[in-house]
Amino acid sequence: MQSHDYTYVLPPDRIASVPLAERDASKLLVADAVHATIEHRTFRELPSILPERSILVVNRTRVIAARLLVRKPSGGQVEVFLSQPVRPSTDPSVVLHASEPSEWECIIGGRNVHVGMELQHGGVDLRIQVLERNGNEGIVRLTWDDGTSLADVVERAGVVPLPPYIHREATVEDRERYQTVYATEEGSVAAPTAGLHLTTRVMDDLSARGIERIEVVLHVGLGTFAPMHAGDVREHVMHRERFGIDLASVRALADTAARRDAWITAVGTTSLRTLESLFYVGARLAMDANAFPPGEVDVPQWAAFEASHVDVSRAAAFAALGAWMDAHGMDMVWGTTQIMLIPEAHIATADALITNFHQPGTTLMLLVAAFVGGAWWRNIYEAALENDYRFLSYGDSSLLLRSVVRST
Repeated sequence: MQSHDYTYVLPPDRIASVPLAERDASKLLVADAVHATIEHRTFRELPSILPERSILVVNRTRVIAARLLVRKPSGGQVEVFLSQPVRPSTDPSVVLHASEPSEWECIIGGRNVHVGMELQHGGVDLRIQVLERNGNEGIVRLTWDDGTSLADVVERAGVVPLPPYIHREATVEDRERYQTVYATEEGSVAAPTAGLHLTTRVMDDLSARGIERIEVVLHVGLGTFAPMHAGDVREHVMHRERFGIDLASVRALADTAARRDAWITAVGTTSLRTLESLFYVGARLAMDANAFPPGEVDVPQWAAFEASHVDVSRAAAFAALGAWMDAHGMDMVWGTTQIMLIPEAHIATADALITNFHQPGTTLMLLVAAFVGGAWWRNIYEAALENDYRFLSYGDSSLLLRSVVRST
Protein backbone atom coordinates (compact mmCIF):
# COMPACT_ATOMS: atom_id res chain seq x y z
CA MET A 1 0.00 0.00 0.00
CA GLN A 2 1.87 3.03 -1.32
CA SER A 3 1.30 6.61 -0.18
CA HIS A 4 1.56 7.95 -3.75
CA ASP A 5 -1.65 6.08 -4.59
CA TYR A 6 -3.53 8.55 -2.38
CA THR A 7 -2.44 11.79 -3.99
CA TYR A 8 -4.10 14.03 -6.54
CA VAL A 9 -3.34 17.38 -8.16
CA LEU A 10 -4.77 20.23 -6.08
CA PRO A 11 -4.49 23.59 -7.88
CA PRO A 12 -3.49 26.33 -5.39
CA ASP A 13 -6.44 28.49 -6.41
CA ARG A 14 -8.84 25.80 -5.17
CA ILE A 15 -7.62 26.14 -1.58
CA ALA A 16 -10.08 28.29 0.36
CA SER A 17 -8.15 30.99 2.20
CA VAL A 18 -11.18 32.65 3.79
CA PRO A 19 -14.51 31.28 5.00
CA LEU A 20 -17.82 31.96 3.26
CA ALA A 21 -19.96 34.73 4.73
CA GLU A 22 -22.43 32.09 5.98
CA ARG A 23 -21.16 28.80 7.41
CA ASP A 24 -24.00 26.63 6.12
CA ALA A 25 -23.96 28.13 2.60
CA SER A 26 -21.10 25.84 1.60
CA LYS A 27 -21.55 23.19 -1.03
CA LEU A 28 -22.21 19.61 0.08
CA LEU A 29 -21.15 16.75 -2.17
CA VAL A 30 -23.24 13.69 -1.29
CA ALA A 31 -21.45 10.49 -2.28
CA ASP A 32 -23.28 7.18 -1.88
CA ALA A 33 -20.69 4.39 -1.80
CA VAL A 34 -23.34 1.66 -2.08
CA HIS A 35 -24.88 2.90 -5.34
CA ALA A 36 -21.80 4.82 -6.57
CA THR A 37 -23.77 8.02 -7.04
CA ILE A 38 -22.77 11.64 -6.48
CA GLU A 39 -25.12 14.57 -5.85
CA HIS A 40 -24.39 18.25 -5.40
CA ARG A 41 -26.33 19.95 -2.59
CA THR A 42 -25.76 22.71 -0.04
CA PHE A 43 -24.85 22.11 3.59
CA ARG A 44 -28.04 23.64 4.97
CA GLU A 45 -29.92 20.80 3.23
CA LEU A 46 -28.20 18.27 5.53
CA PRO A 47 -31.20 17.77 7.88
CA SER A 48 -33.41 16.65 4.98
CA ILE A 49 -30.80 14.11 3.83
CA LEU A 50 -30.04 12.31 7.10
CA PRO A 51 -32.50 9.72 8.44
CA GLU A 52 -34.91 10.76 11.16
CA ARG A 53 -34.11 9.58 14.70
CA SER A 54 -30.44 9.10 13.78
CA ILE A 55 -27.42 10.37 15.70
CA LEU A 56 -24.92 13.05 14.71
CA VAL A 57 -21.55 12.76 16.49
CA VAL A 58 -19.55 15.99 16.79
CA ASN A 59 -16.19 16.88 18.32
CA ARG A 60 -16.61 19.70 20.84
CA THR A 61 -12.89 20.46 21.16
CA ARG A 62 -11.95 24.14 21.10
CA VAL A 63 -8.92 25.61 19.32
CA ILE A 64 -6.54 27.58 21.53
CA ALA A 65 -4.55 30.60 20.36
CA ALA A 66 -1.47 28.38 20.22
CA ARG A 67 0.74 30.64 18.07
CA LEU A 68 2.75 32.90 20.37
CA LEU A 69 4.88 35.73 18.97
CA VAL A 70 7.55 36.54 21.55
CA ARG A 71 10.97 38.18 21.73
CA LYS A 72 14.48 37.12 22.65
CA PRO A 73 16.52 39.16 25.15
CA SER A 74 18.18 40.77 22.11
CA GLY A 75 14.80 41.92 20.82
CA GLY A 76 14.55 39.52 17.90
CA GLN A 77 11.13 37.96 17.27
CA VAL A 78 10.52 34.26 17.77
CA GLU A 79 7.39 32.21 17.09
CA VAL A 80 6.49 29.49 19.58
CA PHE A 81 3.71 27.19 18.39
CA LEU A 82 2.35 25.18 21.31
CA SER A 83 1.57 21.58 20.41
CA GLN A 84 0.70 19.59 23.54
CA PRO A 85 1.48 19.75 27.26
CA VAL A 86 3.92 17.30 28.84
CA ARG A 87 4.02 18.48 32.49
CA PRO A 88 2.43 18.61 35.04
CA SER A 89 -0.18 16.77 32.94
CA THR A 90 -0.61 15.67 29.35
CA ASP A 91 -4.29 16.65 29.51
CA PRO A 92 -4.71 20.05 27.80
CA SER A 93 -7.96 20.70 29.67
CA VAL A 94 -6.23 20.32 33.05
CA VAL A 95 -3.18 22.37 32.13
CA LEU A 96 -5.09 25.18 30.41
CA HIS A 97 -7.43 25.70 33.34
CA ALA A 98 -4.60 25.83 35.89
CA SER A 99 -2.69 28.91 36.99
CA GLU A 100 0.56 27.03 37.63
CA PRO A 101 3.54 26.86 35.23
CA SER A 102 3.47 24.11 32.62
CA GLU A 103 5.76 22.58 30.03
CA TRP A 104 4.76 22.07 26.39
CA GLU A 105 6.05 20.41 23.28
CA CYS A 106 6.20 23.05 20.58
CA ILE A 107 7.55 24.25 17.27
CA ILE A 108 10.08 27.08 17.58
CA GLY A 109 10.61 29.43 14.67
CA GLY A 110 13.56 31.78 14.88
CA ARG A 111 17.33 31.91 14.76
CA ASN A 112 19.80 31.58 17.62
CA VAL A 113 17.25 30.31 20.13
CA HIS A 114 19.14 28.10 22.56
CA VAL A 115 18.35 26.01 25.61
CA GLY A 116 18.03 28.17 28.71
CA MET A 117 16.94 31.29 26.84
CA GLU A 118 13.91 33.14 28.23
CA LEU A 119 11.51 34.61 25.70
CA GLN A 120 8.97 37.26 26.65
CA HIS A 121 5.70 38.50 25.27
CA GLY A 122 5.61 42.24 24.73
CA GLY A 123 2.08 42.97 25.89
CA VAL A 124 1.12 40.13 28.25
CA ASP A 125 2.74 38.82 31.44
CA LEU A 126 4.10 35.61 29.90
CA ARG A 127 7.62 34.18 30.03
CA ILE A 128 8.74 31.21 27.98
CA GLN A 129 11.94 29.37 28.89
CA VAL A 130 13.44 27.01 26.34
CA LEU A 131 14.15 23.66 28.04
CA GLU A 132 14.94 21.52 25.00
CA ARG A 133 15.46 22.15 21.31
CA ASN A 134 16.02 19.74 18.43
CA GLY A 135 15.80 21.47 15.07
CA ASN A 136 12.53 23.38 15.06
CA GLU A 137 11.01 21.19 17.76
CA GLY A 138 11.41 21.84 21.45
CA ILE A 139 9.98 21.87 24.95
CA VAL A 140 9.29 25.15 26.73
CA ARG A 141 8.18 26.17 30.21
CA LEU A 142 5.43 28.79 30.47
CA THR A 143 5.23 31.04 33.55
CA TRP A 144 3.17 34.12 34.46
CA ASP A 145 2.30 36.00 37.64
CA ASP A 146 -1.20 37.48 37.31
CA GLY A 147 -2.99 34.50 38.84
CA THR A 148 -5.23 33.79 35.84
CA SER A 149 -5.47 30.46 34.02
CA LEU A 150 -3.16 29.57 31.18
CA ALA A 151 -6.20 29.56 28.89
CA ASP A 152 -6.79 33.23 29.72
CA VAL A 153 -3.13 34.09 29.19
CA VAL A 154 -2.92 32.30 25.85
CA GLU A 155 -6.18 33.84 24.67
CA ARG A 156 -4.72 37.31 25.28
CA ALA A 157 -1.19 36.58 24.09
CA GLY A 158 -1.68 34.15 21.23
CA VAL A 159 -2.80 34.13 17.63
CA VAL A 160 -5.26 31.72 16.01
CA PRO A 161 -3.11 28.98 14.42
CA LEU A 162 -4.39 28.87 10.86
CA PRO A 163 -3.24 25.82 8.84
CA PRO A 164 0.11 26.18 7.05
CA TYR A 165 -1.52 26.11 3.60
CA ILE A 166 -3.47 29.32 4.33
CA HIS A 167 -0.89 31.89 3.38
CA ARG A 168 -2.11 34.91 5.29
CA GLU A 169 -2.10 36.27 8.81
CA ALA A 170 -5.01 35.41 11.09
CA THR A 171 -7.63 38.11 11.55
CA VAL A 172 -10.12 38.94 14.29
CA GLU A 173 -12.76 37.12 12.23
CA ASP A 174 -10.72 33.91 12.36
CA ARG A 175 -11.05 33.76 16.14
CA GLU A 176 -14.72 32.98 15.60
CA ARG A 177 -14.79 31.29 12.20
CA TYR A 178 -11.89 28.85 12.82
CA GLN A 179 -13.99 27.41 15.65
CA THR A 180 -17.18 25.34 15.67
CA VAL A 181 -20.24 27.00 17.19
CA TYR A 182 -20.43 24.25 19.84
CA ALA A 183 -16.73 24.24 20.83
CA THR A 184 -16.32 24.16 24.63
CA GLU A 185 -13.38 21.89 25.53
CA GLU A 186 -10.11 23.81 25.06
CA GLY A 187 -7.11 21.87 23.85
CA SER A 188 -6.76 21.71 20.05
CA VAL A 189 -4.21 23.46 17.86
CA ALA A 190 -6.29 22.86 14.73
CA ALA A 191 -10.03 22.93 14.18
CA PRO A 192 -12.19 19.86 13.49
CA THR A 193 -13.09 21.55 10.23
CA ALA A 194 -16.06 19.42 9.15
CA GLY A 195 -17.99 20.99 12.02
CA LEU A 196 -17.29 24.54 10.86
CA HIS A 197 -20.33 24.32 8.56
CA LEU A 198 -22.83 23.60 11.33
CA THR A 199 -24.97 26.55 12.44
CA THR A 200 -27.66 27.00 15.05
CA ARG A 201 -30.19 26.98 12.18
CA VAL A 202 -28.99 23.63 10.84
CA MET A 203 -28.80 22.10 14.32
CA ASP A 204 -32.35 23.27 15.07
CA ASP A 205 -33.54 21.67 11.83
CA LEU A 206 -31.74 18.45 12.76
CA SER A 207 -33.41 18.42 16.16
CA ALA A 208 -36.82 18.98 14.55
CA ARG A 209 -36.30 15.73 12.63
CA GLY A 210 -35.39 13.85 15.80
CA ILE A 211 -31.69 13.75 14.97
CA GLU A 212 -29.76 13.78 18.24
CA ARG A 213 -26.36 15.45 18.61
CA ILE A 214 -23.81 13.48 20.62
CA GLU A 215 -20.56 15.19 21.66
CA VAL A 216 -17.15 13.58 21.93
CA VAL A 217 -13.75 15.19 22.44
CA LEU A 218 -10.59 14.68 20.43
CA HIS A 219 -7.95 17.38 20.82
CA VAL A 220 -6.48 17.88 17.36
CA GLY A 221 -2.69 18.03 17.18
CA LEU A 222 -0.23 19.29 14.58
CA GLY A 223 0.12 15.74 13.28
CA THR A 224 -3.14 16.15 11.39
CA PHE A 225 -1.24 18.20 8.77
CA ALA A 226 1.75 15.87 8.58
CA PRO A 227 2.46 14.30 5.17
CA MET A 228 3.34 10.64 4.87
CA HIS A 229 7.05 10.49 4.19
CA ALA A 230 7.22 6.70 4.05
CA GLY A 231 6.53 5.12 0.67
CA ASP A 232 4.74 2.21 2.29
CA VAL A 233 1.73 3.49 4.21
CA ARG A 234 2.25 0.82 6.87
CA GLU A 235 5.59 2.41 7.83
CA HIS A 236 3.97 5.72 8.76
CA VAL A 237 3.92 6.47 12.50
CA MET A 238 0.54 7.95 13.39
CA HIS A 239 0.39 10.90 15.76
CA ARG A 240 -1.15 10.43 19.20
CA GLU A 241 -4.12 12.53 20.35
CA ARG A 242 -6.24 12.77 23.48
CA PHE A 243 -9.93 11.81 23.34
CA GLY A 244 -12.89 11.38 25.68
CA ILE A 245 -16.63 10.79 26.00
CA ASP A 246 -19.15 10.94 28.85
CA LEU A 247 -21.27 8.04 30.08
CA ALA A 248 -24.59 9.50 28.92
CA SER A 249 -23.25 9.74 25.34
CA VAL A 250 -21.95 6.17 25.42
CA ARG A 251 -25.39 4.97 26.52
CA ALA A 252 -27.07 6.98 23.75
CA LEU A 253 -24.74 5.42 21.18
CA ALA A 254 -25.45 1.93 22.53
CA ASP A 255 -29.22 2.49 22.47
CA THR A 256 -29.15 3.85 18.92
CA ALA A 257 -26.85 1.13 17.64
CA ALA A 258 -29.18 -1.55 18.99
CA ARG A 259 -32.14 -0.34 16.89
CA ARG A 260 -33.01 -1.96 13.56
CA ASP A 261 -33.02 1.48 11.92
CA ALA A 262 -29.74 2.53 13.51
CA TRP A 263 -27.83 5.31 11.75
CA ILE A 264 -24.78 7.15 13.06
CA THR A 265 -23.18 10.08 11.23
CA ALA A 266 -19.69 11.20 12.26
CA VAL A 267 -18.95 14.89 11.77
CA GLY A 268 -15.32 14.91 10.76
CA THR A 269 -12.40 12.53 10.72
CA THR A 270 -11.70 13.32 14.38
CA SER A 271 -15.17 12.18 15.43
CA LEU A 272 -14.79 9.00 13.37
CA ARG A 273 -11.38 8.24 14.87
CA THR A 274 -12.85 8.80 18.32
CA LEU A 275 -15.77 6.46 17.63
CA GLU A 276 -13.47 3.76 16.28
CA SER A 277 -11.17 4.16 19.28
CA LEU A 278 -14.16 3.75 21.58
CA PHE A 279 -15.25 0.69 19.61
CA TYR A 280 -11.82 -0.88 20.13
CA VAL A 281 -12.04 -0.33 23.89
CA GLY A 282 -15.65 -1.53 24.04
CA ALA A 283 -15.02 -4.58 21.87
CA ARG A 284 -12.18 -5.70 24.13
CA LEU A 285 -14.41 -5.17 27.16
CA ALA A 286 -17.20 -7.14 25.51
CA MET A 287 -14.81 -10.10 25.29
CA ASP A 288 -13.24 -9.51 28.70
CA ALA A 289 -14.84 -7.18 31.26
CA ASN A 290 -11.42 -6.76 32.91
CA ALA A 291 -9.53 -5.93 29.71
CA PHE A 292 -8.86 -2.40 31.03
CA PRO A 293 -8.33 -1.24 34.59
CA PRO A 294 -10.43 1.78 35.57
CA GLY A 295 -8.86 5.03 34.41
CA GLU A 296 -7.44 6.19 31.10
CA VAL A 297 -7.25 3.96 28.04
CA ASP A 298 -4.79 3.79 25.18
CA VAL A 299 -5.61 2.81 21.61
CA PRO A 300 -2.76 1.57 19.36
CA GLN A 301 -2.18 2.53 15.74
CA TRP A 302 -3.44 -0.69 14.19
CA ALA A 303 -6.43 -1.22 16.48
CA ALA A 304 -8.78 -1.34 13.46
CA PHE A 305 -6.95 -4.41 12.14
CA GLU A 306 -7.30 -6.65 15.18
CA ALA A 307 -9.23 -9.60 13.77
CA SER A 308 -10.64 -10.68 17.13
CA HIS A 309 -12.94 -7.62 17.15
CA VAL A 310 -14.58 -8.13 13.76
CA ASP A 311 -17.45 -10.22 15.17
CA VAL A 312 -18.30 -7.71 17.94
CA SER A 313 -21.15 -5.39 16.93
CA ARG A 314 -21.02 -1.67 17.62
CA ALA A 315 -24.09 -2.07 19.86
CA ALA A 316 -22.31 -4.68 21.98
CA ALA A 317 -19.10 -2.64 22.11
CA PHE A 318 -20.81 0.58 23.24
CA ALA A 319 -22.93 -1.36 25.76
CA ALA A 320 -19.82 -3.01 27.23
CA LEU A 321 -18.03 0.33 27.45
CA GLY A 322 -21.01 1.88 29.24
CA ALA A 323 -21.25 -1.05 31.68
CA TRP A 324 -17.52 -0.78 32.46
CA MET A 325 -17.76 2.97 33.09
CA ASP A 326 -20.83 2.50 35.26
CA ALA A 327 -19.21 -0.31 37.27
CA HIS A 328 -16.22 1.89 38.08
CA GLY A 329 -18.18 5.10 38.74
CA MET A 330 -16.75 6.87 35.67
CA ASP A 331 -18.87 9.74 34.33
CA MET A 332 -16.23 10.36 31.66
CA VAL A 333 -13.58 8.18 30.07
CA TRP A 334 -10.39 9.74 28.72
CA GLY A 335 -7.59 8.20 26.76
CA THR A 336 -5.05 8.60 23.99
CA THR A 337 -5.42 7.22 20.51
CA GLN A 338 -3.01 6.59 17.70
CA ILE A 339 -5.60 4.78 15.58
CA MET A 340 -4.95 4.92 11.85
CA LEU A 341 -7.78 4.17 9.44
CA ILE A 342 -6.58 3.03 6.04
CA PRO A 343 -8.10 0.85 3.30
CA GLU A 344 -8.99 -2.65 4.56
CA ALA A 345 -9.40 -1.37 8.14
CA HIS A 346 -12.47 -2.61 9.99
CA ILE A 347 -14.63 0.50 10.43
CA ALA A 348 -17.44 -0.50 12.74
CA THR A 349 -19.26 2.56 14.01
CA ALA A 350 -20.45 5.12 11.44
CA ASP A 351 -22.88 4.83 8.54
CA ALA A 352 -21.96 8.26 7.19
CA LEU A 353 -19.10 10.74 7.43
CA ILE A 354 -19.25 14.50 6.98
CA THR A 355 -15.83 15.80 6.02
CA ASN A 356 -14.09 18.54 4.05
CA PHE A 357 -11.79 17.89 1.09
CA HIS A 358 -8.29 17.06 2.29
CA GLN A 359 -4.69 17.57 1.30
CA PRO A 360 -3.29 14.93 -1.05
CA GLY A 361 -0.94 12.34 0.40
CA THR A 362 -2.11 12.63 4.02
CA THR A 363 -3.57 10.13 6.46
CA LEU A 364 -6.89 11.95 6.05
CA MET A 365 -7.01 10.83 2.41
CA LEU A 366 -6.37 7.27 3.54
CA LEU A 367 -9.26 7.54 5.98
CA VAL A 368 -11.61 8.74 3.23
CA ALA A 369 -10.49 5.88 0.98
CA ALA A 370 -11.05 3.41 3.81
CA PHE A 371 -14.54 4.75 4.45
CA VAL A 372 -15.88 4.72 0.88
CA GLY A 373 -13.93 1.62 -0.18
CA GLY A 374 -11.45 0.98 -2.95
CA ALA A 375 -10.35 3.75 -5.28
CA TRP A 376 -13.77 5.41 -5.46
CA TRP A 377 -12.38 8.35 -3.49
CA ARG A 378 -10.82 9.51 -6.79
CA ASN A 379 -14.25 9.83 -8.42
CA ILE A 380 -15.40 11.93 -5.47
CA TYR A 381 -12.43 14.28 -5.62
CA GLU A 382 -12.55 14.55 -9.41
CA ALA A 383 -16.23 15.49 -9.17
CA ALA A 384 -15.41 18.13 -6.55
CA LEU A 385 -12.66 19.62 -8.71
CA GLU A 386 -14.86 19.62 -11.83
CA ASN A 387 -17.70 21.35 -9.97
CA ASP A 388 -15.67 24.18 -8.42
CA TYR A 389 -15.69 23.01 -4.82
CA ARG A 390 -13.45 24.87 -2.39
CA PHE A 391 -10.86 22.68 -0.66
CA LEU A 392 -9.30 22.21 2.79
CA SER A 393 -10.18 23.78 6.15
CA TYR A 394 -12.25 26.76 5.00
CA GLY A 395 -13.58 24.90 1.97
CA ASP A 396 -16.76 23.03 1.11
CA SER A 397 -18.01 19.78 2.59
CA SER A 398 -18.95 16.23 1.64
CA LEU A 399 -21.33 13.65 3.06
CA LEU A 400 -19.99 10.15 2.46
CA LEU A 401 -22.52 7.33 2.78
CA ARG A 402 -21.20 3.80 3.15
CA SER A 403 -22.74 0.34 3.27
CA VAL A 404 -24.97 -0.39 6.26
CA VAL A 405 -23.12 -1.16 9.49
CA ARG A 406 -24.50 -4.07 11.51
CA SER A 407 -26.35 -2.82 14.59
CA THR A 408 -26.68 -6.07 16.55
